[in-house]
Amino acid sequence: MGWSGALGYSFQIHGQEFNSFRRRSRATPLRDFRLHRREKFRYTYDLLALWEWEVRVLDIQDGAPEDRHPLCLAGRGAAPPEGCGGPRGYRLMLKRQREGARVSDPAAEAAVQWLAATHPERPARTWDVLRETVQEGWKSIDRRSDEYGPLEPHRFSLSEANQRLATRFGGGGCAHDVPRAAALGQRGWGRRAP
Repeated sequence: MGWSGALGYSFQIHGQEFNSFRRRSRATPLRDFRLHRREKFRYTYDLLALWEWEVRVLDIQDGAPEDRHPLCLAGRGAAPPEGCGGPRGYRLMLKRQREGARVSDPAAEAAVQWLAATHPERPARTWDVLRETVQEGWKSIDRRSDEYGPLEPHRFSLSEANQRLATRFGGGGCAHDVPRAAALGQRGWGRRAP
């Protein structure tokens, strides 16, 4: 996926949760679960934003002893940028990229006017602060979009995915070191896809 792992992660496998905050669970190799073909488990990244994926075993193959990393057989879509604000933040970034400034201005102002009309007892400054806050939110999205560059949500490269897996799990005996016994595919879980 290209994420650093710094924002915390968890796996839910066979009714158990293993996460990056418990030392013992970080040392459990995926192969120890003896997953079967078509079996699924859940992977959650960034425990505040809650990016969730359903990971499914597509195939199981005997590998050579030197094959010590997982292999991705298929996938779709690009990973969202790390720290983009979760699924909702990513959807807003994509919408802003497609539609530009018109995605925010009329809708936000209409919402503020509706709130002001339904709460006439509130001082006018309340709505000015709300407008400023909304504008700061859009500026934050624009800054992140500038930082990440154009988003390509439909882009997927199997060779790049496998290169990242090989780099991440190939050398040095990583705790999640997985032999080629489990080839994995991924699909969004739980939340609406961005």
